[in-house]
Amino acid sequence: MDSRDLKKRISSGEEIPASGDKLPPPPVRAGEAPKYEFSGEKLQIEAENMYYDGFQLVGDAVASKSYALKLLNDSSWAIAEVNFPAGSYEAVANVLAPSANHTRFNLYVNRDSYLLYGSEPPIGKYELTTRSPASFTLDVPTTVTVKIQKNDIKNAANNGHDGMTIDYISFKKIK
Repeated sequence: MDSRDLKKRISSGEEIPASGDKLPPPPVRAGEAPKYEFSGEKLQIEAENMYYDGFQLVGDAVASKSYALKLLNDSSWAIAEVNFPAGSYEAVANVLAPSANHTRFNLYVNRDSYLLYGSEPPIGKYELTTRSPASFTLDVPTTVTVKIQKNDIKNAANNGHDGMTIDYISFKKIK
């Protein structure tokens, strides 16, 4: 592959694994928001399996399923729908922050925004956002739209950063 072809593939957001990486084939890109059913105690949604735009698919042997999504700009988004039974839940993400200037993003659960971030300064490897979990309660069974987005449209003080790599979102029933 020549350098012009490589630049074109990178600018289109195509995943380019590092040379020598032996990764499984990348997942098929979703054409619409995938639907999940929460049952049991936990649900893990791989970011690369969400319906997305403005993210770069990144091959990474350390990521849970060998791929993750890298947040590129203000218009980046990724969505999925989840059917939750009534109850209280906590959501965290498995993330990789490349530097202290690229450490946070917003997770929307329907219209509610939660700012998620890992360690400050970042630890330099994937970590769960346990310092800033998103906690929510549903009084009745509800289909929820889950959205990953850089910025909080209601509060600019909670805007996120370009560069955050998101492996997965994990939902846990807490009661």
